Amino acid sequence: MLACGQIFEDRYRIDRVLGKGGMGTVFLAYDITDNSRWAIKEQIIGPRNRKLLISEAEIMSKLHHPALPAFRLKKEIGDLLYLVMEYIDGRTLEDIVREEGRIDEARVTDWFTQICEILVYLHGLPTPVVYRDLKPANIMLEDSGRIRIIDFGIAQQYVGDATKAEVAALTRGYAAPEQYDPKYLLDVRTDIYALAVTMHYLLTGKNPQEPPYIFEPVRKLRSDASPAIEAILTKCLQHNPDDRYKNASELLDDLVHIREKDQKLRREAGRKKVFIGSAVAVALLIAALIGMLNFNRSRQKINLYYKYLEEAGLQTELEPALQKTQEAILLAEDNPDAYIQYADTYIRFGMPEEAAEYIEEVIVPKFPDIYSDQEFQNLVERLEN
Repeated sequence: MLACGQIFEDRYRIDRVLGKGGMGTVFLAYDITDNSRWAIKEQIIGPRNRKLLISEAEIMSKLHHPALPAFRLKKEIGDLLYLVMEYIDGRTLEDIVREEGRIDEARVTDWFTQICEILVYLHGLPTPVVYRDLKPANIMLEDSGRIRIIDFGIAQQYVGDATKAEVAALTRGYAAPEQYDPKYLLDVRTDIYALAVTMHYLLTGKNPQEPPYIFEPVRKLRSDASPAIEAILTKCLQHNPDDRYKNASELLDDLVHIREKDQKLRREAGRKKVFIGSAVAVALLIAALIGMLNFNRSRQKINLYYKYLEEAGLQTELEPALQKTQEAILLAEDNPDAYIQYADTYIRFGMPEEAAEYIEEVIVPKFPDIYSDQEFQNLVERLEN
């Protein structure tokens, strides 16, 4: 195994350990021929990981993109595999969010766009590459502002629709849910999901590896987020891959035109508010008109009610008087006034027995509490007198 100060392959002087993980140890080394810096990954080869380790070297040797580390050498020594690749100087996004907290949307959108461009490249290769491990710890930001992707430890080449995903140590929280299905087949949309998880974390500061394991809408967690970034992330984070962007190019198009998307969403929201406001206003107006109409109808009904009673009182014959009173009763069957006048009409025309019968058979059964009514009491007094 490598040690600090050692010269590897007669060319690389080991300076220090950059990091250790489940996939091995990464050293910083200097090329003694030109003093350039390189990263050397040392990994133990076993029967269960050999295919992935060899695959990483094979994939990296085919990649030629400014955002990806240049690959120089693969060397097997016994049960150890060494990969020599470009050393990238910068800070991981994991370090940045831990030091700075939530990141401004403009910066996140810039990083989002750069990473998406890298995915377009990887997924668009003659033999597409699915990165499978996008997370803040594997994304570095150089001082220039350029994003770099490191560690292709579990990346895999896509060789057709039936490409079975190799068993690998997935990063819980960032790995798309379908990857935990034993029947999962390799799919570029898992990279889109992981990218969105990373961006959600940067924007909100909510670590996806800590409970509760849900992705709340960005604007619920920070009010200054735009409708566009929320809409994009929401689509990327759908549980069902079919509901996400179908590829990185489609996502990139939305990111490149995010201002136009945001303006469109705000206009639609504005129209929706106007529509809702207008609908409410119309509903209130209709309610007011109906209320006014009902009020007018009610007032007309009341006026007609008392008009009939007045006309009944002016009649000089019993039948017309009873008829007008009955018309009033039909307009307001729950108002006792017309009933009282109906009985009083019998009294007025000298028919107290008919009045008493009407009181007993009609008024009292319909209005059990009528005895407390002053007009009814006056009616009874007139009947008794």
